[in-house]
Amino acid sequence: MSKNEKVTENKEQTEQKVMTKYDRKVQKRKEEKEKEKKEERISTAIGIVVLVALVCLVASFPIRTYLATHETYVVVNGEAVNKVEFDYQYNLTKNNYITQYGSYLTYFGLDTSKDLSTQMYSDTLTWQDYFEQNAVESLKQNKALMAEAKAAGFTYDTTDEYNTFKETIKTSAASAGISEKEYVRSIYGSYATMGRIEEYVKNDMVMNAYYQKLQEDNAPSDDEIQSYYEENKATYDSVDYRLTTIEAELPTEPTELADPVEETAATTDTTATDGTAATDATASDSTDTAYQPSDAEIAKAMEDAKVLADDAEQTVAKDGEAHENEKKSSVNYLISDWLFDDGREARDARKAGDTTVITNDNSHCYYAVAFEKRYLDETPSADVRVIIPTEDKTGEEILEEWKNGAATEDSFAELCKKYTQDTSAVENGGLFEQVTKTGMTEELSNWIFDNSRQAGDTVAITVSDTTYVLYYIGQDQPEWKINIKNTLVSDTMSQHMQDITADVTVEDPKGKLNYLKVQAEESAAAETATAETQEITEEQTAATEETATQAQ
Repeated sequence: MSKNEKVTENKEQTEQKVMTKYDRKVQKRKEEKEKEKKEERISTAIGIVVLVALVCLVASFPIRTYLATHETYVVVNGEAVNKVEFDYQYNLTKNNYITQYGSYLTYFGLDTSKDLSTQMYSDTLTWQDYFEQNAVESLKQNKALMAEAKAAGFTYDTTDEYNTFKETIKTSAASAGISEKEYVRSIYGSYATMGRIEEYVKNDMVMNAYYQKLQEDNAPSDDEIQSYYEENKATYDSVDYRLTTIEAELPTEPTELADPVEETAATTDTTATDGTAATDATASDSTDTAYQPSDAEIAKAMEDAKVLADDAEQTVAKDGEAHENEKKSSVNYLISDWLFDDGREARDARKAGDTTVITNDNSHCYYAVAFEKRYLDETPSADVRVIIPTEDKTGEEILEEWKNGAATEDSFAELCKKYTQDTSAVENGGLFEQVTKTGMTEELSNWIFDNSRQAGDTVAITVSDTTYVLYYIGQDQPEWKINIKNTLVSDTMSQHMQDITADVTVEDPKGKLNYLKVQAEESAAAETATAETQEITEEQTAATEETATQAQ
């Protein structure tokens, strides 16, 4: 190594070894700046990614809305149904179901506060599947009915009814403390707006009007109603009878007829290892549950009760509890068959003064029954107008305003439109036709069906904090005729809807409806099972024939 090279090497080593405090400070600042620049580059890159993601998310809102309003979700009867219309029908179906069965939903295992797609309606369908299936069935009926209405040239002006609908939405939203926009979304689906669902709402109004017309056109004649009654008298007739119930006195503790008790270690060993008295398990159980009599004890108790029931039969026509105007459906089935027994011939039919003793083995009792009469209740129904006042007016104030005005049925109807909170009754002025005692509160029934009631009578009645302002119009057909008419019309319309929807097709091009997949899988499984069963049957038949041939 030359002298110059050695000098240079020594110099470099000296420079590397000797670093002042200042040098270290400069070096640290340099490293920190490099770190800051690196973090800034990473932060910028992340910011760009987040910005792009936000832009995509925001941009997806109008895209998803466009798809919901324009893209085909399902096809029903050859007509494209978008997401908005499907959601509208789905929510109508779901909300109607919840309203109808609200108090029973927990028994059905349905929690409306949770995701319906995670709750099972059946072994194979979720509650969401079930409501989607019902929504499709409604769409099938709606499309078929609308097509028929158009073909028949049926028209209906929806202006007034739709205006009432808008007012109802406005009032309901205010009551809920949210905007109309939020309310519509909460009721009809996340993409619903008043503008988007207007067509579907009006179509429903047209279809309902057309359906009502079909009902009127298919109303049965008086002869048809009478004929149906003659074939189903027991369903519509009423009976008066008297009843005495004799209950068997079952023993509450073992008697000489009790079943023998098998001795066990628990019952025989009365002393514990420590010398204290052990607890008898059987005795302990008897304090927790009621004594269960033996078959022999029950038979003896029923035998004793039968003697009393036979005695009661002799006096039941006079001393028995009176039951009046009861339909077969409301009478204990053990008794109803006897009360409504027509016999093989007219002379064998149940007659006044007939008595009998009927056994109820399940309840361990006897019924001593006396028949009085059977008849068709001809009590007429009634037509009334009803106002359910809003909080702004009392019933008395409304009646006072009516009395100070024209005081006619028409003026009462106008006050209904002005003051009632029952929006469904606004259009017809609170008119309720053919109301019956069945299902009506006693307070309202007593007033409406008072024998002294005259057309034009009015009253304000409060029942359970709800006030009803009534205007009595007059009597209408008896309840039995109304019930038969409704039954016949319902049967006719049910058959009509089956006929017009028989060929309605449903297509699911996007595979949105899971229940259709489940149905397809079940159908395929059933076909496979049928084929396997058929194959086994054919094999068994062949084996039988072969055995018979060999035997010959």
